[in-house]
Amino acid sequence: MDLFNWEIKFYDFLDKLPFDMALYHPHAIHFAIVLPIIAFIFQWFSSASSDKGYQSSSNLLFYLGVLAIILAFVTGKAAAPDVKPTLSIAGQDLFDTHKEIGTYLTIAFIVLMILKLFTSKIQNGGIKNIVMILMVATLVGLFYEIKSGHELVYDYGAGTQMQYEN
Repeated sequence: MDLFNWEIKFYDFLDKLPFDMALYHPHAIHFAIVLPIIAFIFQWFSSASSDKGYQSSSNLLFYLGVLAIILAFVTGKAAAPDVKPTLSIAGQDLFDTHKEIGTYLTIAFIVLMILKLFTSKIQNGGIKNIVMILMVATLVGLFYEIKSGHELVYDYGAGTQMQYEN
């Protein structure tokens, strides 16, 4: 198994924690899904309204959503060594895809958060539209990630008792 140096250090760090981070992945992903979606809805309301409350709420929910996405990423990495070996070949292929897209989505959401931080005080409608388009693009990726995670759990039993029974 080819592990990057940072992955080895990361797994060593996880092993030293007094609790199992993998147990929190199912909980973290729900926040990682809902918060960015609600933030997008508020961002959309913000572009159609002059009320500043929507923009502030969108920013706060989005920043919390990115923190939840980072937590989901970390807990998913913690769960990976226990889950992948118990899956079928097709399940392992889907798992690898899910892992890869999750990594790219985490990076994309962090970049989008930084962009939102820099553009939050700008009143230019063009910048807001660019942020909105980028939010849509990351949400499309998020929905694909949701679909693959759903298939891993409900079709292949990843992280469930069914996984160990098969």
